[in-house]
Amino acid sequence: MECKANRLAQLALQFNYPIPRKHRASANPACVGRELPLSAHVYYLALMGKIPHVGIIGAGVSGLRCADILGQNGAKVTILEARDRIGGRITQAEVGGNLVDIGANWIHGTEGNPVDQISRISDTTTCEWDGRETVFDSSGKLLDEATTIKIAEWMWTTVDKGFDYSTKSKDIIPPDMSLFDFCCQQLEKTNFTPEEKLACQEFAKFWGAYVGEPVERQSMKFFCLEECIEGTNLFVASTYKNILAHISKLALKHADLHLNSPVINIEASQRDFNIDRQITVTTAGGQKYHFDDVIVTCPLGWLKKNKSVFKPSLSPRLSSAIDNISYGRLEKIYVTFPRAFWHIPTERKSMGGIGISVTNGPDIVFDSNAEDYPPVHTQWLQPNYVKAPSTEGSWNMQCVSLAALPPNCAHPTLLFYIYGPCAAYVVSSIKDLEESSLEYDEFLDNFVRPFYSLLPGYCASSNDCKPTGFLASKWISDDYAGNGSYANFQVGLQAGDRDIETMRIGMGPDRGIWFAGEHTAPFVGLGTTTGAYWSGERAAGQICDLYSLGQLGLGIRKDDSLPMGSNSGIGSGNTMFHKGNNAVSPRASTTVLATAVQSQ
Repeated sequence: MECKANRLAQLALQFNYPIPRKHRASANPACVGRELPLSAHVYYLALMGKIPHVGIIGAGVSGLRCADILGQNGAKVTILEARDRIGGRITQAEVGGNLVDIGANWIHGTEGNPVDQISRISDTTTCEWDGRETVFDSSGKLLDEATTIKIAEWMWTTVDKGFDYSTKSKDIIPPDMSLFDFCCQQLEKTNFTPEEKLACQEFAKFWGAYVGEPVERQSMKFFCLEECIEGTNLFVASTYKNILAHISKLALKHADLHLNSPVINIEASQRDFNIDRQITVTTAGGQKYHFDDVIVTCPLGWLKKNKSVFKPSLSPRLSSAIDNISYGRLEKIYVTFPRAFWHIPTERKSMGGIGISVTNGPDIVFDSNAEDYPPVHTQWLQPNYVKAPSTEGSWNMQCVSLAALPPNCAHPTLLFYIYGPCAAYVVSSIKDLEESSLEYDEFLDNFVRPFYSLLPGYCASSNDCKPTGFLASKWISDDYAGNGSYANFQVGLQAGDRDIETMRIGMGPDRGIWFAGEHTAPFVGLGTTTGAYWSGERAAGQICDLYSLGQLGLGIRKDDSLPMGSNSGIGSGNTMFHKGNNAVSPRASTTVLATAVQSQ
């Protein structure tokens, strides 16, 4: 999950819309799905007192959290990672001399969120922007602010109704009904002009950047699974680097890490009381490892393409669960300039929101002029001034101005989000090009110039408006990432919630093969970094329970549940920066303090 969840919530804050109460996380959501089935009970006595050797496949966030919990409770842990680095879909690179996240760059919800807590103790700067945005119509004309607000308000209230409808009516919604179908139905109930209805339809397509596929593919039946936990949605301004370093430092205290070790075979027979059976894992280099249990944290996309790795085969129900849940295609394009020509004060005053209001660090600096600057977010409806390479999907565009980051992180860069067929086209065009080549830069510039050239302050002859660096993610061409970004729920899905539950159990009780990753997270954290973290803790807890190990770092068990529908409240539209342990809001009477991360 990326930018759209945050954008819609911020729009609600900006205009003081009634905000649906997002799913409230349990005291420890990582315990969701941890309860073992009755079939596992026969092994308790046989395994009690044994110290298992656990193999973890993948050194992303979920694998690292697995290693931390298992190591704390006495298990022997070995991590096999296919890449030459840890982190999985969390990684950074430089563009124009500035470090940026190629993968995850949001923290979704702060209430009880361990990743937010880690950010506060790892000297990570995060920020929240208000909901102001600039929208260009299909002809490239800037929409007036009143129309923008009207469309945004319609979109937010429609999504709110959609979550509520999906939650309460999931069992009767046809599997082939999409979120876009629902939006069109709601649009017919309005008295909007034909032009406004068309603009609303195009605006609805921006949801694709949330799930990584066109909104026409978003399942309405399981739209409820797209809700996130409560609290502020934060952009990780200083990148995930320190967060990953903190998580990995704890994990690698207890684990033996092997990089450049892609797994090609996992042989796991039925547990047997009479023999000391082990699981054999073979890597591409021919190395064989023997484990008592294995936790597979590989991305869902990888599982879909590599079922043959498992011997004997996966159970039919588990195999179908992996097939049923879809895998999105979200990519990013960073474009940096000598100067942020678009980020200049204007005389135009906003009708809502207060822009960037506070930064937190050693000193608190109030930016009283923030509302004088253009909005951080810019959207371009499906353009008719650019010829799309394909008629498949939507070719709308959106970007975030990184010039609006806190002063210690700001740089003159635009971050564009692309998804679905559009993302596939870009990646297929650049995947074989050297990032330092002229061809690479020219392709990306030709792709995004029709959009950034519409921003205020642009002048084709000005050197300030000529990009100095480009960088695009290429997850779609990355086999170890599963050739995509994260799990989503597309039309045709029949039993998405039960599919997730099936993957959480895996074949752990009977064959010692467990699964973790964002696709097995609590419903409230699916598709997020936090969900991956929780899933690793859950999988480790299942093994601790089976072997009667300790419970260090583990919380109280709690059953999972789907989101419970909306409960209106009113939010304020301020923006905050968080630096280290502090968070300050001029509209709040209390200071938000980081809570201790359990076991850390």
